Amino acid sequence: MQPSRPPYLGAAYYPEDWPLEQIDADIALMKDAGTNVMRIAEFAWSRMEPEDGKYDFGWLHLTVEKLGVAGISVIMGTPTCTPPVWLTEKHPEILFVREDGLPMYHGARRHACPNSPVYRDYCARIVTKMAEEFGQDDRIIGWQIDNEVSPAGRGRSCVCPVSVAKFRAKMREKHGTIENLNAAWGTDLWSMTYQSFDQLPIPDAHTWHHPSLLTAWAEFNSDSYVDFVKHQADILHRMTKHPIGTDMMPYTGIDYGDMHDALDLVQFNHYNGMENLWHAAFWFDMIRGVKEVPFWNTETQTCWNGSVTANGYKEPGFCRANSWLPIAMGGEANLYWLWRQHWSGQELMHGAVVSSQGRPLHIMGEVREISKGYSAAAEFLNGTKPAESGIAMHYSHRAAWMFDYQPVVNGFAYMAFLLERAYHPMIQAQLRPDVILPRADLSPYRVIFTPFLPALDESGLRERIRQWIEDGGVWIVGPFTDIRTPDATKFKHSPYGSLEDWAGVYCKYEIPGDPRSFTVRWNDGSECEGSVWFDSLELRGAEGLAVYADGPLAGLAAVARNKLGKGRIIILGTMPSPEALQSLLLAVARDAGVSPVAEASENLIVVPRKGSAGRGMVAIEVENRPATLVLPRPMTDLLTGVTHSGTLEIAPYAVMVLRAS
Repeated sequence: MQPSRPPYLGAAYYPEDWPLEQIDADIALMKDAGTNVMRIAEFAWSRMEPEDGKYDFGWLHLTVEKLGVAGISVIMGTPTCTPPVWLTEKHPEILFVREDGLPMYHGARRHACPNSPVYRDYCARIVTKMAEEFGQDDRIIGWQIDNEVSPAGRGRSCVCPVSVAKFRAKMREKHGTIENLNAAWGTDLWSMTYQSFDQLPIPDAHTWHHPSLLTAWAEFNSDSYVDFVKHQADILHRMTKHPIGTDMMPYTGIDYGDMHDALDLVQFNHYNGMENLWHAAFWFDMIRGVKEVPFWNTETQTCWNGSVTANGYKEPGFCRANSWLPIAMGGEANLYWLWRQHWSGQELMHGAVVSSQGRPLHIMGEVREISKGYSAAAEFLNGTKPAESGIAMHYSHRAAWMFDYQPVVNGFAYMAFLLERAYHPMIQAQLRPDVILPRADLSPYRVIFTPFLPALDESGLRERIRQWIEDGGVWIVGPFTDIRTPDATKFKHSPYGSLEDWAGVYCKYEIPGDPRSFTVRWNDGSECEGSVWFDSLELRGAEGLAVYADGPLAGLAAVARNKLGKGRIIILGTMPSPEALQSLLLAVARDAGVSPVAEASENLIVVPRKGSAGRGMVAIEVENRPATLVLPRPMTDLLTGVTHSGTLEIAPYAVMVLRAS
């Protein structure tokens, strides 16, 4: 069998949960739905290794063979999220230890410590056996390591003796001496000075821990899971011929960039609903740049979410828009969780493609439509990719960790503010940003917006972005940027590390945006409310773009612009209203030669694409309301065959794949 071709449409399939003689009936329904890939085995360790060292892969070979005969490819998952009970009983030392000192129990998932050498050995053994069985199988198109690797606690790691020892060793390696750590963290306050690395405490929810310690623990926790996945990836890279990934969630606990250094593709799971489907676009804009390869959306819902309760019913058309969004934005796969609803266990109430009884759910017709659309547009999609827009916005996992332990001002939540106050105004203006990590290459961009990035030294960004500006880039700097050292402490010489010097300003006063805000008056006389935080800026060479109109900061600059080499810095002392920010972004982008990607309603996601298959765009309505799109030239909708020109009226949750005529 030749592997199926993208775009891939499929689901998570759990044949270990059902009689093997039922596979044929399931596959018949899969073909009827139009799926061409299934993801299997991610939780099936006890079925593959029912006893220590005794293996049974016959059922799995049968599943892969039958799917292959039907023309359905396989994504093979390693089952290391769910160690079998014989393993946890034989080696209780592998269990994840919570911050209260109690071990987790068998009976759920993610209950083993990623740092346990014993657990690592057993994981290596089952992964090696799977690779021996399936590593050269043409019916498999890729591997998924584990499942949704993430902290079991709030940004903290397992506190078993192994993890604690590894954390302290990491701090010793990073700082060299305990005196250096004390100096970096500023431990003289509250008599917190440590005399040895062995005295570093274990964070818990009941102690007001030092934020430098907590940030270091969060980074260690991410590193632990990164290394856990790399341990398996190294085996699979030696023994298999397929691309390797791990399905990530839209969480901040694991650094996406670090995780994918050892992987071949990005796999992503999300469950955004009707109220926030556009949130998924943020993550797609980010993961598209993590690896220079198409990504796979490995999990999303068809019709409703659920675990012990069903929730989040979706209106007709949502599945269509949700399924097309990753494909439009650079992905080549969309898979549902799950194929057939479970008949037992903890997630009985989650939506699927078919019910536990094998009856297609009401969403089946929409799934068939999506499959036909993927096929109709396959040549164009496979021969193009999202066009570069010239504009980017920064996101940082380490920023999320710092703000988790130092929110700075009441009511500030990093991800919520980044999404609602920064990203959303950009996409509503049809500025199609790449969401980039601090490690990203800056050269493709003419404009970069950096809100809420406290430590500018991450990944050497301080030196790189200054050079990028001097070479002609335009940097818009949002609040809470360049306000912390890498150890989550303040600078002693200035509220910022470099921004006063670079931006030609002097920050005279700082006022939190709690409980009230202050008015910002722009040079054209328009006004808006500031928010979040208020830095007042005295101009020391910069040009003022806006001043504070009231309060103790009245008359001082709120927004300023300064030349640096061939480029410019625009510094925001406060976060303007979404409308004012949008106007500023559009004006700056226009001056830098960056245009909106389309003339369209704010509820329309428009993704220009170009490549060997031509030029065009994919347009998706994401808010369940009518939209309009003005075409710059005649274009043919590959889903209907109709050629359009001028202004289009687009229905709620509609999708159009438009190729230039």
